[in-house]
Amino acid sequence: MITISRELENAFGLSPLYSKEGQGFNATVLAMFVLPGTSACWMATEAERQPNGDWVFFGYCHIHEWEWGYFSFSELAELDLHGYVVETLRIQPDKLKVIDCYNAFQKVAG
Repeated sequence: MITISRELENAFGLSPLYSKEGQGFNATVLAMFVLPGTSACWMATEAERQPNGDWVFFGYCHIHEWEWGYFSFSELAELDLHGYVVETLRIQPDKLKVIDCYNAFQKVAG
């Protein structure tokens, strides 16, 4: 089951939506979410808690192709592909940029 640790919540609170606008591939990744057994990947660069407690993220994502976009924690938590569920890869905030994570993911996922 996908979870958000207190450490990630704190990091998310420091990077609200639109805070990294214009940084593109140089934006730091707060967390990376993956669906094992697939090439699906979501790199969250910005996050904002909603009044209902859900989190909305902005980042670089891959499902069928790479694109920038918004996604929510609840959407990720609902994904289930024959028993495979989304997992959180913990990233040290301010350590890796989108381009670093993208290049590493390409090596693994091909």
